[in-house]
Amino acid sequence: MRIVKALVMTGLFAMAYPALAEDKPKLDRNDPNATRCRSFPVTGSLVRKERICKTNAEWRAISEQQSRDADDLIMRSRAGMNPNG
Repeated sequence: MRIVKALVMTGLFAMAYPALAEDKPKLDRNDPNATRCRSFPVTGSLVRKERICKTNAEWRAISEQQSRDADDLIMRSRAGMNPNG
């Protein structure tokens, strides 16, 4: 720990670990390339959860596909209930 403090204070840290010392641009939380993680309950377990990480664009595509699937299911069920076709 003392070595790290000494490196930081003398400026050698930036030379020893340039990737850690650089100021990386922060991604906006709404950026399509920003990664988001969500926890989902595991079937059969009361407390266990599975953590899944995807980009915002991937989450949006999944949500849109699920909406299309739900709309399709509703339309097919309504068509099956209509006796006139």
